[in-house]
Amino acid sequence: MAHVFSNGPSKDFVVNPFTRLASEATQIAIAAPYVTENGELVRAARSGKRVDLLVGLNTVTCPEALSAAHREPNIRIRYYAHRRFHAKIYLFDTAALVGSSNLTEGGLQLNREATIILDDSEQPEAIVELRAVFAELWEFAPVLTDDTLKRFTEARKKFTPSKADDLIAAFIGKAEPPNVNVHSQKKTGERIFLEGLRRQVSEYRNAFNEVKKLLEDNQLYRAELTSAGPANQTNRFVSWVRRTHAPGDLWESTPPRSQDDRRIEILRLAREWIIPQNDNLHEDYVKALQTVKNTFYEADAIQTASKDDLTEGLTSLQAFHEQLRFVKGGAANLPLVFWNENNEDVDKVKKTLTYLVHGSGDFVERLHDILFGSSMKLKLFGTNCALELYGTIKPEEYPPVNGRIVKGLRYLGFDVRGA
Repeated sequence: MAHVFSNGPSKDFVVNPFTRLASEATQIAIAAPYVTENGELVRAARSGKRVDLLVGLNTVTCPEALSAAHREPNIRIRYYAHRRFHAKIYLFDTAALVGSSNLTEGGLQLNREATIILDDSEQPEAIVELRAVFAELWEFAPVLTDDTLKRFTEARKKFTPSKADDLIAAFIGKAEPPNVNVHSQKKTGERIFLEGLRRQVSEYRNAFNEVKKLLEDNQLYRAELTSAGPANQTNRFVSWVRRTHAPGDLWESTPPRSQDDRRIEILRLAREWIIPQNDNLHEDYVKALQTVKNTFYEADAIQTASKDDLTEGLTSLQAFHEQLRFVKGGAANLPLVFWNENNEDVDKVKKTLTYLVHGSGDFVERLHDILFGSSMKLKLFGTNCALELYGTIKPEEYPPVNGRIVKGLRYLGFDVRGA
């Protein structure tokens, strides 16, 4: 077996082992400063494979290629900007490629490169070391968000090639890998928590939006929910999937599906769901949505709300009822325990919810602040409550997701975690 690929006269193209290994793998991890090609990654993701991509945001990386990969639920992307990120590592289940090749047409086929293939049966220690290097780089890299991608795209259009990497890094914020051993760097629990939230939020959003788009494109909606909007229609459908087709722990044992297989399953179930007798919608559902909106839609409404108003708004969230597992005495006792656990501090509850829903800046950072920071953290109001509340009020920014929805998405074949 050839071990060195150089895109030379003998046609030892790097793309050949890359394509073969990507098709055989169940998981793929790539570190490449320059990225202009995404075809193999998208194909792998749509076949149900997990893909981790560590990329450089610079004058070569293509925003359009990155954006297409970013939209795939099974692709996680982190990045570095500015200098010092030069590693080119391609990791597969039992093999690795390492050398000079970027994830570009030049790196894979046109440029003279020097890239070697390592096989787990022959060089297990080398592959373990490469995985450790990748893990270190990955750990310190920021998660690519919609906002960062937007600013990167703007920066590429705005800055000329001369010194553009410096200007791009200044525009989006410099991020460079550490040049010391990872064991000498202590990562704070706060940062770990924040980066985990970013991954979680991105996975949920991408999966939910894939379902929403299929329902929209095929006009698979319930007339009773017309006023609720596409996001809440989707919420209701996925919730029905969880209750009807994935009771108990069945959702957890369902393997990931390829995008094509997901599409078939989603459309099949949606056509079943739109038949009224298959999902008896209650007026309480639409009423609950309206109560949440009336209570939390405006910052002023939160500030003028009474304790009873806040209680009614919170108990209208499905995720809030999931807190019953922590409360004795049933649903009637849940509000009493919530206020008791939060020291009857109405002002703190208002402050936290106003900041979450109507605060400025990055939503995920605000979500982190209310979950991690003691000054705004609320007892019996966790991640799912926050995500469902925010998604109900601002579905154009983030979908209304809760624990039931995550389990439904898992059953539909999405590889989402944190259910």
